[in-house]
Order: sequence, then structure tokens, then C-alpha cells
Amino acid sequence: MGQPEHINIQGDKMAGITKRQALAKGMALGAIGVAAFASLCGAAQANTDTGAWPDRPIRLVVPFPPGGPTDGAARVYAEALARQLGQPVVIENKPGASGAVAAGQFRTAAPDGYTLMMMVTPTIMAPHFFKNVKFHTATDFAPVTKIYDLPNVIAVNAQSLPKVTDLKSLFQYAKAQPATLDYTSSGAGSSGHLSMELMKSAKLHTMQHVAYKGSAPAMNDTLGGVVPVIYADMVSALPHIRSGRLRALAVGTPQRVKALDGVQTMAEQGFGGYEASSWGGLVAPRDTPRAIIDKLSATSRQLLATDEVRDRFEKIGVTAAYLNPQDTEALIRSDYTRWGEVVRTNGLGAE
Repeated sequence: MGQPEHINIQGDKMAGITKRQALAKGMALGAIGVAAFASLCGAAQANTDTGAWPDRPIRLVVPFPPGGPTDGAARVYAEALARQLGQPVVIENKPGASGAVAAGQFRTAAPDGYTLMMMVTPTIMAPHFFKNVKFHTATDFAPVTKIYDLPNVIAVNAQSLPKVTDLKSLFQYAKAQPATLDYTSSGAGSSGHLSMELMKSAKLHTMQHVAYKGSAPAMNDTLGGVVPVIYADMVSALPHIRSGRLRALAVGTPQRVKALDGVQTMAEQGFGGYEASSWGGLVAPRDTPRAIIDKLSATSRQLLATDEVRDRFEKIGVTAAYLNPQDTEALIRSDYTRWGEVVRTNGLGAE
């Protein structure tokens, strides 16, 4: 064994201690240090297991820009979670490639419960759409809980398409145009994108998808008339539908949505089988201790049942929807498989 780094040997003696004695003492101290370090690690693990976590701020990665539905719901959830846990929960927005950029980086985060991420429908499907994705949706994360359901709605710019009032008139108008009519969504691989492409493959319309990096920029260009049609999430669309700038044509849920009770579903208009809604949940890095996962899940169940969180969610257009870790994992795997088949069958492949 080499000389301990903290001992500076000069000649055979130093301060009355021989080199042999110094080495012996160093080895003894090293052994004590290793034992002490192991003890500290054990204590840290014991503290985690007995509920000492969290004892410092938590970082919550949101894989979309500020202002969108994922960001809005995450901020409501983070504020409530911080109160429940007694530690700040800091939002970190990392947009790009329907969440693939954030998820690829998050995959290597320390599994200590201090870095978490919002997992949403587009991110689940991102590996089907983008090349060189650095994660696998179904295996690289530890699911914690489902947090909310997010209804979608097909809407048009009311000024750009004044005569379009339902899906039938939209498809008729699109087919009659000498130039291709464009539509947009929250991004490539979103549930709205896939549903519209399914309808396109069934020759219900000829519109082309214009992809944006999130709901906010897509909505901005729809309101500006750049892209007149949008398959949007309720959070982004609802304020503009209420103001009259957007006209809702159909909701993408099996049943009507309370906030837009007068708007028919796609099935009610004769287009069953193309429903598409989104959801959001919480994941941790793989190998995060089970005690932390369970505590986060139990805490989320409590806060998602409160009137405050449920009311705040409803105001922005989402619905509180808790699932335990096992059911959240099953939902992630199911969506990954289901929409992956849609992508392959319709040749929507990686961009």
C-alpha cells in the first residue's frame, strides 16, 4: 500500500515519528475512515428509509416551455407538494423534441429523490418519433403517480375560418382548398397529432401537420392566423375559446367536457375511434429507493384529493387523477405500445 496522501514524509523521520510508524498510523486511520464512511452511508440510507427525505429543495423537471399545460399543472402540483413535504420544489423547464431532450438528460440523474420529472403523453411516445433518443420510456424511469388528465379539443381561428363550425365542415373546407390547409398541435408525437394523422390516413382530410416545440408557440401562431387549425389541449385553448378568438369544433374525449359542455365529441359527429386525450404524471430516476417512491405517491394522493388542488386544476383545464406507482407504470407501457403501433402502421416514423 502506498503512503497516505495526508502524510508528508521527509527522510526517515518526521516530528519524531518514523516512516514505518507513520505508515502504520495512516493505514489504521484509513481503515477507520472507510468504516466511518460506510457507517455514514448506512445512516443516510437508514434516514431515507425512515422518512428523513427530503431535507433540501427538490428539482422538478418540466419537459416543455413555460406557459403550456404541463408547466401550468406542474406549478400547481409543485406548490402543493412543497407545502406537504416542507421543502421547496423548484420548476426547471427543459423543452425540446416533445420532452425527449429533458428525458434523455433526466435518465442519468441521481436516484436520490431530489430530481423528479413530469412524464406526459408526448414524451412517452417520443422514442417513436425522434432519432437518437437516449431513453426508453417503459424501462428507464421509476413511475410515481399519475397527476392529471388533460382533455383535447379541435379548434379553428374564428376569423380565418368563419364558416367552419364542426368537423364535417372543416374536412370539406380542407379538401376544397387549392393549397393544402395546415394544422398544428402541441408537437410531433402528441396525441392530437396522432389522432389527426389517423383521420388523414382514413382520407377524412388532407391537412398537413406543422410541428412546434410545445403548446404555447403552437397556440400563438394559431391565434395569429399562421396555422388556422389546432388540435389543442384544454389548458391552452380554453381561454381563447371563451374569448371568441378560437371556435371549438369537437372534443377528443369519449364524453363531453364540463368546461365545454356544448361542444360535441368526435364520436357524436360520426368520427368515432379517433379520440385522443393526454395525461401527466410524475417519474423519478430508475433505482430511486422504494421508500421515497412510496412517500411521494402517498403525499400526491393526499394533495390531489384536496378541493384546493382540484379547483385550481379545473380552472386551467385539467382534472386531478391519481394513480399509484404500479398503475402508472402500466399506463405508461400501454400508451407506449398503443401509440407506437399507430406510428408504425401509418408511417409517421422518426423525424
